[in-house]
Amino acid sequence: MAAAVARPDQRAAAESGKHMPNYLHAAGGTLQGGFPWSINMVSTSSDGESAAQTVWDNGVVAMWGSAAFNALMPAGTKLTYTSTSTANALFKQTTKTVTTHNTAGGATAGLPYQVAEVVTWRSAQATKWGRGRWYLPGMAPGALATAGFVLSTTAVNDVVAAVNAGLAIWVAALNFQIVHRRGTLSGPAADTLTPISGGDVADKLVIQRRRGDKYVPVRTALTF
Repeated sequence: MAAAVARPDQRAAAESGKHMPNYLHAAGGTLQGGFPWSINMVSTSSDGESAAQTVWDNGVVAMWGSAAFNALMPAGTKLTYTSTSTANALFKQTTKTVTTHNTAGGATAGLPYQVAEVVTWRSAQATKWGRGRWYLPGMAPGALATAGFVLSTTAVNDVVAAVNAGLAIWVAALNFQIVHRRGTLSGPAADTLTPISGGDVADKLVIQRRRGDKYVPVRTALTF
């Protein structure tokens, strides 16, 4: 069987990131009861790992500290860390720099553990592999529209403003990317990158099943 030959666009993608380090960023913390939440990002940067982590951390702090955004986060939800790891050729962690935090939200109550707001990151490719997602921790009930079911326009705008506060810091030094861990027949090769060129926030809430999945529910018996 003849060996597969990479298309020019695949070869170009494979070359991307060779001239600058690739970084794996994370930020996360705990929900009420200690259940974890996290978001992740991949970037290329001319900065060293420590400097890249400083930029990443500053942006996350700016996002989390946005007053209107923080007011929608429950007090039981905390930002406890950010991290940056230098990635190897297979986009696995090597060295890692971590910054710790203990910053809680400002609202008194929260939506269920597994409810999440979505930030969608988009590239120039209008395909499934051309986008990525952040699942932010669930907000307070006050983030819902008057009739419920979806986020209010105000809450969506508060999330957008908070992420924009982070972007104002990140884009100066970090080139955000979508990493393709598997190759496809019509898309990029495995372990290559596609630059992120935009993003948006939806008013529809989604389920992130892993959050709070170890919570043991309190059950109240029916009468027969």
